[in-house]
Amino acid sequence: MAMLTQLITILEDEVQLGELLLHNLAAQKESILAWNSSTLLIHIEEKEHLVRKLAEMEEKRQTSVRRLLRAHGALDADDTPALKTLLAQLPPTPHTAALEHLQQRTWKIYNRLRAGEKQLTSLMGILLNHVSEALGSLTPPPRMTLYGGKGVLTAGRPAPGFL
Repeated sequence: MAMLTQLITILEDEVQLGELLLHNLAAQKESILAWNSSTLLIHIEEKEHLVRKLAEMEEKRQTSVRRLLRAHGALDADDTPALKTLLAQLPPTPHTAALEHLQQRTWKIYNRLRAGEKQLTSLMGILLNHVSEALGSLTPPPRMTLYGGKGVLTAGRPAPGFL
């Protein structure tokens, strides 16, 4: 029972970290749209810290699930511990209901986070393309020789940079 309570606590912490990551993602998007690079860097550093904490929580969760699966005799030597497998082994109790609820909640949060990360990456790519186009039109065209060695026109006039 204590191991199940510990696992519930770990999943609750993962849910909280996921929600913090969602808020961080929204703050990063705001910083990008406001062209505020210093704030963006602060949010990126915060995200790195949260991701490290999440990796620690993930390790704790896997260890806890592994112990519970071993206690129920449902873990093979080469299996990776899965919460879904554990839930299939446990009898229906309030603890297992709480675990199922937390599993669904965690899945939803991290799917939203994955989709948000994908959107943010796309937004950054679009902005980078716009900046590249804007800066590309300001650079002078490469030097070209218009006449070859025999005095014959070798190239047409380069297009103006702003067109």
